Amino acid sequence: MIAASAAVGLMLGVTNGIAAADPPASSRTLQDAQILLTKEVVGSNVVYPGGSVTYKTTLGYTTANGAGNAPLNQLSIAYVREVPPAGWVNTARSLSYAGGGGSFSTQDGGQKVTCSSGCTFLVGGYVIKSGQSAVLTTTYTVPANTPPGIYDSGAFSAQPNTWSGGERGANDFGVFVQVADPNVATTTDLQAPATAKTGESVTLTANVGPANAVGTVQFKDGDANIGGPVAVSGGVATLAHTFDTLGAHPITAAFAAGAGFHNSVSGVKTVDVTADTTTSLSAPATAVVGDDVAFTATVTPAGATGQVQFKDGGTDLGAPVDVVNGQATLTRKFVEAGSHNVTANFVGTGGYANSASAASALTVTDADFTTTTTVVDPATAVVGTPVNLSATVFPIPSAGDVTFRVDGNVVGTAPVGTGDGVAVLPHTFAAAGSANVTAEFTGAAGFTPSTSGAFTVSVSNPDNRTATSTGLVVAGGGVVGQTATFTATVDPANADGTVQFKVGNTDVGGPVAVVNGVATLTHTFDAEGTYAVTAEFVGGSAFKNSVSGPTVIGVGPAGTGGGTGSADLGSVTGLFGQ
Repeated sequence: MIAASAAVGLMLGVTNGIAAADPPASSRTLQDAQILLTKEVVGSNVVYPGGSVTYKTTLGYTTANGAGNAPLNQLSIAYVREVPPAGWVNTARSLSYAGGGGSFSTQDGGQKVTCSSGCTFLVGGYVIKSGQSAVLTTTYTVPANTPPGIYDSGAFSAQPNTWSGGERGANDFGVFVQVADPNVATTTDLQAPATAKTGESVTLTANVGPANAVGTVQFKDGDANIGGPVAVSGGVATLAHTFDTLGAHPITAAFAAGAGFHNSVSGVKTVDVTADTTTSLSAPATAVVGDDVAFTATVTPAGATGQVQFKDGGTDLGAPVDVVNGQATLTRKFVEAGSHNVTANFVGTGGYANSASAASALTVTDADFTTTTTVVDPATAVVGTPVNLSATVFPIPSAGDVTFRVDGNVVGTAPVGTGDGVAVLPHTFAAAGSANVTAEFTGAAGFTPSTSGAFTVSVSNPDNRTATSTGLVVAGGGVVGQTATFTATVDPANADGTVQFKVGNTDVGGPVAVVNGVATLTHTFDAEGTYAVTAEFVGGSAFKNSVSGPTVIGVGPAGTGGGTGSADLGSVTGLFGQ
């Protein structure tokens, strides 16, 4: 009989918990001196939380000599002990050995197994001879809250009689169980547009895999939730969303899993949110060289930030102007006349989109000439006898009319000659005395209006001489350098006297004697324009003076087909004064 075994504990295994990432071993064998140990998992070594796992440990005896010990013919063991991972519940134990089943009691929290009856060695111990073995089978329940991972079989110890001295360790003698994750891993993929406009709805879509996953998706803009959780159906959750702020929005989709599935979160998708703008331009249609011209661009929405570049066609007008409260204004002068197409181009910042106005047409003209109007004729007149009211406009305008007033009353309007600036209007005074004549130039493109001072006409009563009338015909002379023929006809034909032809207020040649009621003169115009031609008859002692109405002739440039021709405005009859 072998002496009582030394009180030496054999501890085999690693610390409870998740082991190193080695492949799980379901069976391991260790020989150390005369002890031959085999430990294995009965059945599968993969278990889910809440399930159970059974370990089978076999202690055998071998006669092999080891570590200087003499060969023995049997092995005595005081006790067998196995400690499960922390929290695992021992639900069933059994011990059998060669020589009989025996019975056992439990100690050390239900893990230590000793002999209580039918023992073949010492009370409370076992004897194992060559070819025999002792088998300990233990079943554990894995707690439902056990995290997934790889767990060792728990610590195992026996007290044999083959060792003496300090405790011997064999920490690599582990049989491992993989606690599987009962929940299915999921993935969440987010689909979102790269860009969006404020006020426009966009669709956010989360695709959750696998497609049978149950749960909800919470879409997020940074840390802020977008709406409430959206139920997943067929692996998809969608949300219609309208952004109300500009800039880059980091969007994610967080899947909150239901039973049997794990949560998952998508990657970040950045949505660049911008706002559309419109730009309109306010500008004058006309301007004068040298004057300030203001261009105002209005950008909507009024809160848009950015600058406006005003352009004349493809050329920048000045530097970009900041938009303040929805407007940008540029003031500038134009140094020469011409036509311009001005636009306002808004370049947005902070998420506001660019926009451009429609073109605005601007015509820049030279400054108007300041005119002076003067009444020059007649100095005298006879009651009831037509005379020509005459006024000059300077500088000579390109168009326009003169309105004559006698004692403040409008008496008629006549065109201004563009060749000499003279306007002539026939008029008959009704009463003797002094009459005040004024002339008002209406103005024309490039020429300012003007009004003359009062011109005094001395109007006398008629005498007893024979009345006359004078008519005028102008032939030819419609081109610069071409001869024109002025023909005055005086009635009655026997009236003696002379005719003074005039162009505007200028005498042409000297007085021409009237022969058989006719006086003729040729004249060549040396400048383009319109002219008023008149004929003034100065009668002899028995005949009254008379004057023709103005005949307006248009003179064109040399080498052309001529001007506008002439227009006989009729004759003015009666005395023209003495």
